Amino acid sequence: MTTLVVTALGFERAAFRHLARRPGWRVASTGVGPARAAEGLAQLLRGERPALVVGAGVCGALDPGLRLGDLVLPREAVTADGGCEPIALDGALCHLARRFAEVRGSTAHIGGRIVSVARIASKPADKRELAHQLGAAAVDQETFAWARVAREAGVPFVAVRVVLDEAGEPLASWRPSAWRSALRLPSRALRARDTLRAFGREWPCWRS
Repeated sequence: MTTLVVTALGFERAAFRHLARRPGWRVASTGVGPARAAEGLAQLLRGERPALVVGAGVCGALDPGLRLGDLVLPREAVTADGGCEPIALDGALCHLARRFAEVRGSTAHIGGRIVSVARIASKPADKRELAHQLGAAAVDQETFAWARVAREAGVPFVAVRVVLDEAGEPLASWRPSAWRSALRLPSRALRARDTLRAFGREWPCWRS
């Protein structure tokens, strides 16, 4: 049976190029945002029925304790308007994440919530508000949609995210106040993708 790894962006998908060459694995991108994530995964699942869907990519931190490159494996995906989807926590994958983080001197945040938003939470104030209202540790745009589509299709789903922007940092934009973060973004994105790639290299042992 196939394990399907979905990302939002081709940039994230490239981290799992090694898996795409292995039997029993498929890697695909759905597009950015809730609508594209839902439609993209639904289309993939109409063409095949994998044994497991892994939603992977980068995220923003809402928990001030999370740092660039930390792993986030949530138990639940929520939306600001009250949507809630459970996410499986695979014991072997969680153990692998903890060991991986320990070796690299980082953190694996296991359990808790991730909130998926329609518009990027780019300002620290936006992140604080999301954390306060929803009790989430991280924010992205696609995990809730992927979790819902997978549940409706009857396919198990797990999520693996890597922190790109920390809770107190603005996500890069072209506002003058955020130019410094914009200049740092390419190198930080590459570091986050390198973490995804390195962790993904451990997955064939997990799914063997």
